[in-house]
Amino acid sequence: MKVAFVSDFYFPSIGGTQMLCKNIAEYFFEKGHEINIITTFEAERELSKFPYKVIQLQDLNFKASNIFANNGYDHVFFLCDIFSSSYITVDLQQIKKKTIILNLDENVFRWIEQRQGGLTDERVEEIVNKIKEFTNVVSFCKEAPVNKFLDLYNIEYKFIPNFSRDVIQSKDITEKIKGIFPTDKKIIFNHGNIEQRKNQLALIEAFLGSSLTKDYRLFLLGSPRKKDVNAAVYMDKIVNLKKKLDKQNNVVLLKATNKLELIDSMLRLSDVFVLSSLAEGLPLVLLEAMSAGLPWVSTPCGGVPGVMSNFKSGEVLESFKITPESLENSIKKVEGKNSREDWENNFTREICCEKYLELL
Repeated sequence: MKVAFVSDFYFPSIGGTQMLCKNIAEYFFEKGHEINIITTFEAERELSKFPYKVIQLQDLNFKASNIFANNGYDHVFFLCDIFSSSYITVDLQQIKKKTIILNLDENVFRWIEQRQGGLTDERVEEIVNKIKEFTNVVSFCKEAPVNKFLDLYNIEYKFIPNFSRDVIQSKDITEKIKGIFPTDKKIIFNHGNIEQRKNQLALIEAFLGSSLTKDYRLFLLGSPRKKDVNAAVYMDKIVNLKKKLDKQNNVVLLKATNKLELIDSMLRLSDVFVLSSLAEGLPLVLLEAMSAGLPWVSTPCGGVPGVMSNFKSGEVLESFKITPESLENSIKKVEGKNSREDWENNFTREICCEKYLELL
């Protein structure tokens, strides 16, 4: 079959949605399907390195486009947020079968509920009716804002959990890292884009205010998005806080977001993974940590409580407010546990991609 995947961003950008798209697309390609990726232009993307076709556009506004009618796709997958122009502007009558994999965070759901940001009843109704035109609606969360939205407007959907690659299978550069970064203490690890939504500042404050600094260092791997002024300001706050409170260099800032070998090797070296986010879907970074067997602690963001609260290998915090006490107690509760089995039983590429394959 000829299958297209539409994603606002794509590899080498490695956000959760982008990596979900890449993994499903590559799984379908391995099964013999013809794959096209439709995404926005990225200067660092090397098209020759993809075994399938990547179509780059300046934007994903399809109002005046016949790209879907002209290419004769058998099935098109849209991976998008609730306000993404891609699915809103496309004429879905041009597409035989279409699946939307929808994401929505807590803040946006609140805007919709309270009709903030200029949202009207008519605009929300337009979005709801558009979503209902899809052959399949998929959520990779449970009890998360996207599910609340779909339930609120009586939109039928399928739950297919997010999944991650197996970081144990990637290239191991831990020996090289050991020679660069201090590894004399146990490691608490967090990685993701540096921005307020990821809540790294609160994590640093809680860590430095706790007795965890006796035995642990906190490693944060991430960078602000390019041209994101607010993220750059947030990064400055983190740097200033570290200068003020971290005299013993117990917080290590690693500037990178898309170096997979570095991420995977840091996961191998780490002892606990902490997710501090205020808003997520079912976060890929947490699943990657589980594939490395790390015990984990997470805020109750997105689909984490609904999907993962019963796992014994981690701990979901009761509140988004991370205190020194809550962080310390949670980390001590999960120390030494192994999350690999939970990952193997729930979040492997094969388990989840087979469910997407059934949609064809």
